[in-house]
Amino acid sequence: MSEQGLSLHHITVKFGGLIALDDVSLRVAPGRVVGIIGPNGAGKTTLFNVISGFVTPETGSMTLDGKPFRARPHQLTRHGIARTLQGVGQFDGMTVLDNVQVGPRSEAAAWAALERCGVAEHARSFPKMLPYAKRKRVELARALAAQPRILMLDEPAGGLDTDEIRWLADLIRDTDCTVLLVEHHMELVMSVCDEILVLDFGKPIALGTPGEIRSNEKVAEAYLGAAA
Repeated sequence: MSEQGLSLHHITVKFGGLIALDDVSLRVAPGRVVGIIGPNGAGKTTLFNVISGFVTPETGSMTLDGKPFRARPHQLTRHGIARTLQGVGQFDGMTVLDNVQVGPRSEAAAWAALERCGVAEHARSFPKMLPYAKRKRVELARALAAQPRILMLDEPAGGLDTDEIRWLADLIRDTDCTVLLVEHHMELVMSVCDEILVLDFGKPIALGTPGEIRSNEKVAEAYLGAAA
């Protein structure tokens, strides 16, 4: 029986002479919430970009359900993968509903995602008319409307207040798909993740449960005590 889920095997990425990722391996089992954390410049978003097909690794490979996997960005939904971006990336000339329907998404799935994210009442509005926190919810709705098996969230808590982050945590806990989370908000990461990978200067320095990561000396060193 093949190994289910997404696996990264010894991924290395170089930009010129800079090593952005250095021999990174990770298995993301179905139904798990896996966090990827580290100081600024640690390689977190680069890892997301490798999975999404925006960056080609110099060495290493990926598998999905035990089979070789290498997607291009426009093929992600075909593989059951959806991703949000840092900040918001909506089309201001299209309504919220039309933004959420971009790609192979049915109107029913779009409405269901908007309801789930608490922004259905804004379906006919234009994104630029909404507060930032609502636009972040629209971004989440667009990803959820694809009904993914793997949901990749790139700093979803950025710019949100305490109440919005609490709502986001509930959404992540209640989702029925696998979640890959890149985030700087440590309280959110520690409260929702089953497992956490810590990167520092592109190199994996720790992998474990929130409790294990919280007490890891290498992690404390990498953050200079700020987050750990």
